[in-house]
Amino acid sequence: MNTQEYISSGIIESYVLGLVSDEERKEFEQLCKQYPEVLAARTAFELALEKQAIENAIVPAPGLKEKIFGQIGGTGKVVSMNATPARKTNWLKYAAAACVLLLAGSVYYNISLYNKNKGLKNNYDNTVARLNEVEKDMQVLQQNPNIKMASMKGLDASPQSYATVYWDTTSHDVYLLANNLPAAASDKQYQLWAIFNGKPVDLGVFDFKKEKLLIQAKNAQGAEAFAITLEKKGRSNTTVPEGTMVVMGKL
Repeated sequence: MNTQEYISSGIIESYVLGLVSDEERKEFEQLCKQYPEVLAARTAFELALEKQAIENAIVPAPGLKEKIFGQIGGTGKVVSMNATPARKTNWLKYAAAACVLLLAGSVYYNISLYNKNKGLKNNYDNTVARLNEVEKDMQVLQQNPNIKMASMKGLDASPQSYATVYWDTTSHDVYLLANNLPAAASDKQYQLWAIFNGKPVDLGVFDFKKEKLLIQAKNAQGAEAFAITLEKKGRSNTTVPEGTMVVMGKL
């Protein structure tokens, strides 16, 4: 496994910010146990976020406590230790509610801090926009009873990779969803293949940095399986795979 390529793919930032799927989360946590450099990169990013939050911390405004207790219906007064058990229970309820409000305020404030970073905010906005596009497209696919799905899991060359193909058995349209494909080098690009009678047929090359996460490929008829290879850019013959196969899945 190329750990540096994996680290630079953005998976660490996505994991820490809670933007990964359950499968990606489990895979990432397993890799943290296997590769110390992945764990070190995760820890460094978490510490950087914590440091930024501490350095930009703001002293609570006067009267904040009164506003919080006003929202939860309390008075903000200290409760006597000699209070009855029922009164003590109420105090604990108010204290718990106050903690929840403070925690929510802290999370909101930290998110606001992150958004002040122009580069991070732009990346966040772009990610949200692309995810919204995928969500709309996925709704259309899920409503089509003729759609078959092929989950393409990572092979030995790239075990962390994962992608999904949706094939319309009526129109023969093919849609590729890049669930988790590492960023390709500047001189490389991904190519999708349909497998017919054991032979690969070109369905197109893709640059996931520029295109949508869910991409419509060339039509395919009678496909038995799908695969993705990492090929050299600009090669003259794109009808035969020459690069490394990274994922594959059967219908």
